Order: sequence, then structure tokens, then C-alpha cells
Amino acid sequence: MKRLFPGLFVAALAIVVTGCGDMCRNDQVTVVPSPSGKTRAIVFHRNCGPTTERNTQVAVLPHSAQLANIPGNALILGGDVPLKVRWDSDTTVTVSGLGSARVFKQQDNAADVTLTYEK
Repeated sequence: MKRLFPGLFVAALAIVVTGCGDMCRNDQVTVVPSPSGKTRAIVFHRNCGPTTERNTQVAVLPHSAQLANIPGNALILGGDVPLKVRWDSDTTVTVSGLGSARVFKQQDNAADVTLTYEK
């Protein structure tokens, strides 16, 4: 029994670190290309099953990259948040509509793009 506990702990830690693996699913809400089309901001919902809260995320990716089944690299908010994305230039994007959502991750830079946020 004593050896079982460390094994369960390691398994649980692996799930948390990898973003829940195959248990999770990303559902794209909107894709907004940069002015040149070289980069895009993707707003999506990430759902990791019935025991976790659905959340809203933003990933900034090169145009050719696919949205992988991993958490977003720019923003993670708790719940279903109706975000709006506006490119101010090819290297600057503004994300608005955060409101009072719980913030789990909020990066100022992702994929060589500067992000600003508005409530």
C-alpha cells in the first residue's frame, strides 16, 4: 500500500503538468489572422471532462501551425468568456471582454506578439 501512493501521486502530477492529455478537448470559437496573415490569434474553449470547469483560452500561433490539444500560450480564463480579439499591428494584439473572469494565465508576449488586455 505504501508503494501505491507515490505511484498515484506521480500519475496525478503528470496529468496536471501535461494539461490532462487525451481527456481534454479544444473547441475553436474564433480565429483572427494578423494583418499580414502570418500569425493568428485563436480563441477556444478547453474542456477536460466533467470534474473540471470549462475555460476560455487564447493561443497565438504562426499561420501554418495547428491548434494542438494543449493549453493556450497567451491567456487562460475560468468559465465561458466572450472574448474579442483585435490586431493593432502585425506584432500587437488586444484581447477584450475579460470582465471579472478568473485569470489563470495572462502572458504579455506569445509567439513574438505583444498582447494587451482590456476588461
